[in-house]
Amino acid sequence: MFDVRSIVIGIILMLKKYTCINITIYEESSNEDYKNGIMALPLIGLAIGFSSFLIASLEFVYDGLFVSVLVLGFYCIVTRSVNLTDTYRTLNYIIKPKNQSEQIVGIIGTTIILLLYFSLFRIVPVTSLIIMPVAGYSSLIILSPVIKRNKKNTEIMKCCGKYHTIAAFAISFLIAAVFNYKLVISLSLTYMISGFVVSYLDNKVSVLPNSAEGLIVETAQILFLIITYIIRI
Repeated sequence: MFDVRSIVIGIILMLKKYTCINITIYEESSNEDYKNGIMALPLIGLAIGFSSFLIASLEFVYDGLFVSVLVLGFYCIVTRSVNLTDTYRTLNYIIKPKNQSEQIVGIIGTTIILLLYFSLFRIVPVTSLIIMPVAGYSSLIILSPVIKRNKKNTEIMKCCGKYHTIAAFAISFLIAAVFNYKLVISLSLTYMISGFVVSYLDNKVSVLPNSAEGLIVETAQILFLIITYIIRI
């Protein structure tokens, strides 16, 4: 039987973690709440993506450069740049794990990601902006079983089970099929390439930092947009 209370708390936890929505919870949360809220992530991604799509549709009225700035600004504001911040932290952790004052790697990495977003938003189909966050958050769930190393420091990946993975696959492919069935190809390639890369890097890391989840989301989203552009969907 579903625990409605736990599901609601779990959804709120996901919103608090990945969006600018901040709802106060007066009860202590548990891992079970996270488990029950994880499946809201693809739907949260859909909400973010659909809003980005609406903003990108202004390209018919305004200059594409200006619209790209609006889309990128919206994405950073609505997510509080939490995944970009995690990307910055993870890159510094990987390159200089004993000296966090060495920030140049993280700065360069996040700058490149922002420039890629800015460029790709202008040249990919607007419907791909709907699927982009769905692909990012679904990848976080789908790649969890691929990682065999210790995930105790993570918040989401350590709570993911097989049913989360199956549901993430189904929901993301269904959303892609509804808005643009051709994007299913990009989505499939994103998951396959991400799985291969993560599986390879898994042997290089003993314990995943909490911030690695943000890096996975951002990388999957960028990869999805690049693949979509390359195969000209």
